Amino acid sequence: MMGILPGLCVLLLLALLYVAVTEDTVTTVYFTDGGDLTLEVRPAFPGHINDILWKFNGNLLADWVENLVPLSYDPRIKGRENLTIETGQLIINNMSKEDEGVYSVEINDRVQSESYQAKLFSKVQMPKVVERTFTCEAESESCRFTCDSDTTGAEPITYSWKKGEWEVSRKDITIIIKDDSGVKTFPCMMENPVSWEESDPLYWELKPYYSAAIWVGVFVGLRVLAGAVVVVGLVVAWIKKIGPFKKQGTNITDPAHGNGQPTSPPSDSSPKTAETVPLQDNP
Repeated sequence: MMGILPGLCVLLLLALLYVAVTEDTVTTVYFTDGGDLTLEVRPAFPGHINDILWKFNGNLLADWVENLVPLSYDPRIKGRENLTIETGQLIINNMSKEDEGVYSVEINDRVQSESYQAKLFSKVQMPKVVERTFTCEAESESCRFTCDSDTTGAEPITYSWKKGEWEVSRKDITIIIKDDSGVKTFPCMMENPVSWEESDPLYWELKPYYSAAIWVGVFVGLRVLAGAVVVVGLVVAWIKKIGPFKKQGTNITDPAHGNGQPTSPPSDSSPKTAETVPLQDNP
């Protein structure tokens, strides 16, 4: 009994290994509308190939038997196919939505372990960097941007941002001013299994946050100084015109005097003209 158990364990292990090796593998492959689909025989067949049979969703797609059956194709791919009989590779051109499905192959009457699940993917469109922060200026602590484009039929998509080097990230990115100051452009890239596109670079030079604060302080200081100058000017004008230091009298030149000397007021010592006294009648 003790000798039987190890033997059973060995047989069970070999059976599991056989299942693991012969288990079918379905690989997902992608194509674009109007693009090409290349289907390889994997693993590569080790010997001479004399019989090839490709199927699409279980139905005959392409067939060839050495010296017996010439290359023949299903009408659905006729005129856009290319089968290489030396390797079994099948290329289909001008793919469309109707070509989505499972592709499998038999070589020399043996079903190959790897089949393909083909899916249509739209190409990504050129994205645009869009500012999502209400205001994004040099004095801001952070700014948020979005890598935006029409993604209909193109998802899932991988997003990358470039801040010196490309980094895989999310659709939205937050730029921290004090950490990313000095960076001048922020392009983004969208990528899916069949295509990729890079945005035009957003030119937006980040200034260090502390420098922005200094400039704000200088601006405020200049406005305060300008206000102080205006106030001082008003005070001086008041003192000269209507204040306690206003000048008393004004020197006026008498045009009747040729020497242009100012006319002085008459003095008390000047001779007075005799007053006219009315005559009285004698009695």
